Amino acid sequence: MAVTHTAALLLRAHPYGETSRVLRFLTRDRGIVGVMARGVRSGKGSGLDTFAGGRLTYYHKESRDLHSFKEFGVERSRRGLGRHPLRLAAASVLADLVLRHGGDADAHALFDALDGAFDALAEAAVDTVPGALLREGWQLIAVLGYHPSLDVCPVCGATLKADDMGRFDFEQGGVRCPGCAESSGGPRLGPGARAQLETFLAGSVPADLQRPRAHLQFLSDFVTHHLAGSRSLESFRVLAALLPPDEA
Repeated sequence: MAVTHTAALLLRAHPYGETSRVLRFLTRDRGIVGVMARGVRSGKGSGLDTFAGGRLTYYHKESRDLHSFKEFGVERSRRGLGRHPLRLAAASVLADLVLRHGGDADAHALFDALDGAFDALAEAAVDTVPGALLREGWQLIAVLGYHPSLDVCPVCGATLKADDMGRFDFEQGGVRCPGCAESSGGPRLGPGARAQLETFLAGSVPADLQRPRAHLQFLSDFVTHHLAGSRSLESFRVLAALLPPDEA
């Protein structure tokens, strides 16, 4: 077994027996890494707060799914994410998205994107958390290699006009033009919704964000179809329960 040191973000911690935990990290050098941390529930290894960032040291063995934990030197605890349920739920959505994907994305780019996303949520005012989550969520999806097509119909290749009302085709990953939308059962996306999605994908939050619950439902459906193996993330349902209804 090789002693391995890497920058890491703690995404999940599960109890194992009376004194141990299974910890899931996103590491900058090796992507998702699971470790068995023995004895940490009895005092050893304190500071293992979910979403914390720091330096992970563990014993890596290629043939194992769970490696042996040595230590985690916390550099950013991010305990503020746990002090409000909306921030906690939003951070959980991003962590689940990365954990559920488990693919071959560029580990460095994914780590940097999620690290920055956690900081953004920790610093966001509570009433701006939905917008921050939508921005960071779409940025992560782009890093993972998925990017919805919003201006070219995936069926006929026509360029959508600025005022077109289309329907999103989850299978094809894009907005169908009005002519092709008639045979689609996907959600309707008008020019306003498309413009706001383009703003999120560009790394900003629309100044006049409308219907955040509808945007989050769309994000959830996209993740379910493309990244989560047809199973919706429980963290999205927790988040939805904390949000007020959209205005008509």
